[in-house]
Amino acid sequence: MSGLLIFLEAASGQFDKAMEDATSDVKKASMGAAHKAADIMKRDGRADIAAAGFGPKWQNALRVVVYPKNAESIQPTIQTYHKIGYSEIFEEGGSIFGKPLLWLPIEKNLPTRQGLHRVTPSFYVKNIGPLFPIYRAGKAPLLAARVKTGRRNKQGVAEMETVPMFVGIDEVTLKDRFHIREIADQVADQLPGIFAAEFDGG
Repeated sequence: MSGLLIFLEAASGQFDKAMEDATSDVKKASMGAAHKAADIMKRDGRADIAAAGFGPKWQNALRVVVYPKNAESIQPTIQTYHKIGYSEIFEEGGSIFGKPLLWLPIEKNLPTRQGLHRVTPSFYVKNIGPLFPIYRAGKAPLLAARVKTGRRNKQGVAEMETVPMFVGIDEVTLKDRFHIREIADQVADQLPGIFAAEFDGG
């Protein structure tokens, strides 16, 4: 499953008259317009992700970069991408199928501070601890872990409890919840005005 990736040509064919004479002023205005558009893209894109109910980790994983990075161009490119590899499903919607089961994390039970890593059963076992299955008649199976309760018994030994970490299902269908491409189109529509302001101000 791929992550979200959008390219926006900051000057692609929109400023033909100005580009006929590729002066340093035109390059400077094009780059300035690209960076301002990138700031708008980042602000509005992260706000959209927040409005969908996703926390700071997901918001900050949306990145917007202007190319070229260390030079000026009359036709810079704005790249928008999301660092979480399966983010595309929340932009397009669709179904995810298990092989044979799809193990969904029970977020409230998982340890915090896992960074941008998608917490899968294999990630959990490798980085946190062992899991074991719980099969229930007529219900979805679980993967659980033994975790400390924070209490000690009379002998001073730390008490443990069984906590479900993942639930197994055949498939899950998700609706689109992000509108990043729509926001990119809106930013593209603003580019001529942004460029004109940069050029006139320069």
